[in-house]
Amino acid sequence: MNMKALSSQIRLAALGAALLFSAGTLSAQDGVRYEAQPGSKIKIDGTSTIHEWTVESAIIGGFVELDSGFDFNSPKAGKVNAKVEATIPSRSLHNKNGYKGMDERMHDALKVNEYKKITYKLTELKLKEAPKAAGEPLHFDSKGELTVSGVTQTLSMPVTMEKQDGKLKTSGDLSLKMTSFKIDPPAPKIALGLLSTGDDIKIHFEWLTSMPQKSADAK
Repeated sequence: MNMKALSSQIRLAALGAALLFSAGTLSAQDGVRYEAQPGSKIKIDGTSTIHEWTVESAIIGGFVELDSGFDFNSPKAGKVNAKVEATIPSRSLHNKNGYKGMDERMHDALKVNEYKKITYKLTELKLKEAPKAAGEPLHFDSKGELTVSGVTQTLSMPVTMEKQDGKLKTSGDLSLKMTSFKIDPPAPKIALGLLSTGDDIKIHFEWLTSMPQKSADAK
């Protein structure tokens, strides 16, 4: 290979790298990012042979990133370019009924020492229909990957987004089976099989996110 051809290939490689870098930068700039804020909550309801139970967490981390061209006041129905990642510390889940020993049994079932976080990653988001008036909550169909105790399942879930006091509130409801994530429904050994937890659970979450505030130095 002569020097002229080598020089030409180097220029082409440099141009390709520059284009890839520019595309990645443009993609990052095109997204409007909302980061997790305090005030979120997730509630899980279930049953057992003697009583119903509820566990909750007030910690939902992560972010929502929407295409900068998405208009909350007049969006178009259909697929939305979005990226969402959410995390919940497994050990932050606690029962709200005061049942003695339930947290310990639940954390053992979730294997919290090995799997410290429950994670969710969005794979698809579709707006069902355009709102009739500006400011109305937006209703979506979503698909994503939920990972619990190291087991990942793809699931579909309706979600609602609405702007509230400068924050984005995302909420949704979902029904699952614990055994879908290879979790044995917790049951105390001392009950000799007389007390057992139902496999079916219902999840409700309300997740608050907002755009990061720019510091005075960044202006």
